[in-house]
Amino acid sequence: MKNATLLLSLLAGAMLTSCAGVSPTRIISNTVGAAGGALIGHKFSGGDPLVTTASAGAGVLLSESLQAGSNASAQKSYDAGYDKARSDSAKQQFQSLNERQRLGPQLDERTSVRLLEVPLPERQENGVILAPSTATIRIQE
Repeated sequence: MKNATLLLSLLAGAMLTSCAGVSPTRIISNTVGAAGGALIGHKFSGGDPLVTTASAGAGVLLSESLQAGSNASAQKSYDAGYDKARSDSAKQQFQSLNERQRLGPQLDERTSVRLLEVPLPERQENGVILAPSTATIRIQE
């Protein structure tokens, strides 16, 4: 009877880890969770196969919940890094464009590029009063 219980526990552990995905870490953690749960259930129940199998399932569920928490944290970090990189790229593009406008047209562009300064009056946008200023428009012909 002990061999049948042990064999059933190993079979349950193998079946429960077969749907764990392709990640080796996930497969190993689910196998360890199932084996640990089966061992604990077998010890506490005195060899009852139903309790042993249920404990193996509980071990896999615990392993899966820990894995899900880890994956959520990694995805959150990835998303934050991706957003930061997009923001940095936009800032770099904006600064590059401002630098080109500040320096004015280069030697090869002098004939085809003009800068037109347009005075902007005092205005109100979204409830904020903006002071008069000047905008520079780059015209390339």
